[in-house]
Amino acid sequence: MDPHACTPMPEGGILLDLTSCRDWGMVQDAIRRAFGFPAHYGENWDAMWDCLTDLFWVTDDHRIVVRGLDDLPPDLRAYAEPLRQVLEDLRTRCPRLRVTYC
Repeated sequence: MDPHACTPMPEGGILLDLTSCRDWGMVQDAIRRAFGFPAHYGENWDAMWDCLTDLFWVTDDHRIVVRGLDDLPPDLRAYAEPLRQVLEDLRTRCPRLRVTYC
C-alpha cells in the first residue's frame, strides 16, 4: 500500500476511538488511523482539516462516531477540543455528514 495515499473511507462510517489516548500523540495517531490519513499527515488541526477536505465529499452520506472525547483527562480534553470545531466545520461543508459523540 502506498504510504502517501489515503485509505478509502469505510462504507459503515468512521469510528474515532479516543478511549485509550493518554497524550496528544495518541490522539493524533488515533485520528490518522481512523480516517486513513497518509503517512505524511502533519498531526495538527490544520493538517487534519486539509486531509478531511481532500477526503470528504459533498454529496455522499457519511457518518463519524467519536468515542471517548469527553472522557479524556482534563488537559488532553482541552488539547482535543478543536476536534469538535473541525468536525462541525466539515459538517457545514458536507450537510449529509452525521457526527455523533459517545
